Amino acid sequence: MMYYILYPGNDEKDTVNDINQLGEQSFKVFWAYKGFELLMKAVDQNHFLLKNFAIKDETGKDYSIEEFLDKIKKLEVRIQN
Repeated sequence: MMYYILYPGNDEKDTVNDINQLGEQSFKVFWAYKGFELLMKAVDQNHFLLKNFAIKDETGKDYSIEEFLDKIKKLEVRIQN
């Protein structure tokens, strides 16, 4: 399952951009992409725009940041380079 993040001013056509791709879940592993790195940086800094981020999966289902992080916390997270 692929996950995407939409920042203020983005729409679903922006999901092709690497900064909008959070990563992909496969076989108990979450393969983190550039968007995940940016999300974690914003969470660590408690960035004021966090409330405006939208997270979606490849089926179009919406997640809050908390729901998304809860969903992947049981997975092994591997960073894509």
